[in-house]
Parts: sequence; C-alpha cells; structure tokens
Amino acid sequence: MMMMMMMVMVMVMVMVMEPMPNSALKATIDLASKAQFTYATAPSHLRSDWLSAAARLVQKEAEQFALLIVKEGVKTITEARNEVARAVRVLRLSAEEATRKEGAVIDFGQEARAAGKVGWVNYKPKGIILGITPFNDPLNLVAHKVGPAIAAGNSVIIKPHPQTSGCAEALADVFRRAGMPDGLFQVICGGSDIGAALVRHPKITMVSFTGGVAAGQEIARNAAGKSIGLELGGVAVTIVSDDADLSLAIPSLVSGMFSAAGQNCLHVQRVIAHEAIYDRLADGLKTATERLRLGFRTDPSTEFGRLIHSDAAARCSDWVKEAVDGGARILTGGARLEDSFEPTILEGVPANARLRTDEIFGPVTSLESYSKIETAVEMASASGPALAAAVFTRSLSIPFKLQQLAVGQIVVNDTTDFRIDAMPFGGPAGSGLGREGIRAAIDAMSEEQVMCIAP
Repeated sequence: MMMMMMMVMVMVMVMVMEPMPNSALKATIDLASKAQFTYATAPSHLRSDWLSAAARLVQKEAEQFALLIVKEGVKTITEARNEVARAVRVLRLSAEEATRKEGAVIDFGQEARAAGKVGWVNYKPKGIILGITPFNDPLNLVAHKVGPAIAAGNSVIIKPHPQTSGCAEALADVFRRAGMPDGLFQVICGGSDIGAALVRHPKITMVSFTGGVAAGQEIARNAAGKSIGLELGGVAVTIVSDDADLSLAIPSLVSGMFSAAGQNCLHVQRVIAHEAIYDRLADGLKTATERLRLGFRTDPSTEFGRLIHSDAAARCSDWVKEAVDGGARILTGGARLEDSFEPTILEGVPANARLRTDEIFGPVTSLESYSKIETAVEMASASGPALAAAVFTRSLSIPFKLQQLAVGQIVVNDTTDFRIDAMPFGGPAGSGLGREGIRAAIDAMSEEQVMCIAP
C-alpha cells in the first residue's frame, strides 16, 4: 500500500510540473459528462454503497493517509490522523444522506384553475461539479466535495492545491477500488491556469471552492452562469467574558490559535477578553503557548506543524512587524523559523493593522480587552464577515448579543475552531456564498424539478 501511495505522489508531481494539454482537459470533462449521464438515474443505494465502501477503505488505510498528509502538507501526525478520521465520517454521512433525499407533494388545490392536478418536486443532480480545494485539509476537504456530489448523483472533478495533490489522487484510487465507475470522480492537478480553464468550461455546472477571498472573487467572475459555492474565511474572533471558566477557555483557545499552525479558516485570530480577567487570561495563554512541543511532525508528541511555504512565513513576519511598529507588544513568539513561524500572541495591536482586518492564515493571534459586552461585539464586528465567532461565558444572555455579527456560526464555550461535518457551514457576504456540510452541500448540488400532472 505504501508503494502505491509513493507511486501516486510521483505521478502527481509530474502532472503538476507539466501543464495539462487542452486535449487531456477535454477528455476528462467528456468522461465526466458521459459518466454522469449514465449513472444519474442509478438507484441511490448504489451511490450509498460506493461511498460506504470508500469510507471502509480509507479507515483501513488510515495510517498511510495520515503519513501522506504529513509528508506533503502542514500538519503533525496527530492532526493528520484526526483529519483522516473526519474524512471517514464525511464519506459515511454522505452514504447515509444519499438514500434520504425526498421530494415534496405540491397542493394544486390552492387555486381553482389547477383543480384536479397533482404533482410533486423531484431533486435531480446538477451535472458536473468542480471542486477546488486548499492545502490545509488535503483529504477531508476533498471528501467534503466528493461525498455530497456523488450522493446527489453528480460526477465530480477535483482540482487540489498543487502542493497537496497526493491525497486527492489517493482518494480517487480508493473510489476506483471501491467499485465506483470510471469518470464519476476524477482529479486534475495543476496551477491556477488549469483551475481557470475548468471554471470557464461550459460543461461544468457548479463550482465548489474553498480558499482565499481573492481567488474566490476571481472564480465568481469566471463562473458566470454556473452555480457556485464559496467558503472563503475571514478574521475569526473569540470573546472571553468575565464569568468564563478559564480552565476551559485557555486550552481551547491555544488549540484554536495554533492547530495546523494557524492555517485554518476558523483560526482564532483575535481574542477579546473582559478587563477583569484579562491579565489572568494573558498569563495563562502565554504559559500554555510556550509549552507547545515543537519537533518532527511524524512524532506523536509534536504539537505544532509548519507553514506551507516561505511566503507564508514572510507574511506572518511582515504583519507582526507592522503591528509592533504601530505600538503592539509581543507577548510570546514573534520569530520566523526558516519556512515557518513561532506560535505568537500580541497585545495592543492597532485597529488599522492587517492583523485586525485581514485573515493571516498563520500562527499569530492578537489579544485585546473590553469593559462592556456591547463594546466587545462592536470590536469584533470591525473585522468584517467571517465564518464564525465564539464566546466563553456562563451567561444565558451574552451569546444572543453576538447574533448581530456577520458570521455563519456562533460557538458558546468553545472557540471558533469548532465544527462537526453534518452541520451547515459557511459565512455571509465576503466570507463566502452558500453552505457546506453534507446535507446542505447535497441540496446545493441538486436541482429542483416540478412534476405537474392533469389526470
């Protein structure tokens, strides 16, 4: 199995280095179109069986997948094992939902002119789904595109991040071995030029993208006339109330700040703490951060990974310097580690610093204080739309005050870095368009079709 994984990685490296010719692109899309047409009306139990079989194979080969994630990505082995387990759950949930899609009966008796007619709503697959996935969850986010697409009866083409394409290829191989017909799930490797050509292709009916704001906006422009789903991120804020349980908040915050080295769309980038507990929280976060174990990512005791490339490390360094030049103080960290960056907490970051207004996608967090919850909510809203906000509190009323924030979810007594794969997931305005999560994604990847019959 390990040899198979290595061969897949070599194939991917070759495909990334060599641009895909137009003929190969056409052949891929033609195969997807033919497969979708052939199997769109296949009984749902078949799609469920393919997804279930794939889930079993991923679980059986979990350690090989985890090692592949570590080798080409940013995670520690513990983080990678957790990602594989999530991918298995996503495929299982997709298998279950594949057989649960139900239509609705329409009451045509609402109007006299429709008397005697009967009808209902069916759900049909959209066609060919293009999934474009990032580097930070190279297996689970592919599963999040593929599982719902197949469950809804579509074919799917995945264009993974060029540096972490091995996981997508390995998952496609799993589906082949699970018995799914050729063409229903294919992987195309390459850069932004391949992605743009796919997005513009007339046979692609929907684009589902997870990544940065700029790339998402470009995709939206190129995908005119197609359905699109965008999960783009934003600056995630966690508020810590004066009645919070700090023994719960501190470890949760440190995990949310530094898992995947902060390369997470739910990364805790800002912590806004009540002035009454600010010093205790700051000391606790500093101590816990400095205890994080750095080391080889294949060592289970290592708790902090790496950044995807040197440009990401340079970005963290530049943003921290900008904040410090503007009056911020480094509480801990702040130094570049070759192609990575230390786990870093700053306080006193000026309101106009990029660390307060833009997503850093790295292991850097700002710590701020407030006196009234209304002030904290106003401070949080200044960062703009995001996927999530969070609050630690024992109060029943404080969480409701966060509802005015432009976020897709509000988490109470955990950080923004919390999600289960069954729930609708996404954000408003500039943080995204539409929702992921298995059932929500199946809905987005389906078309309603009305049947109206006059007996």
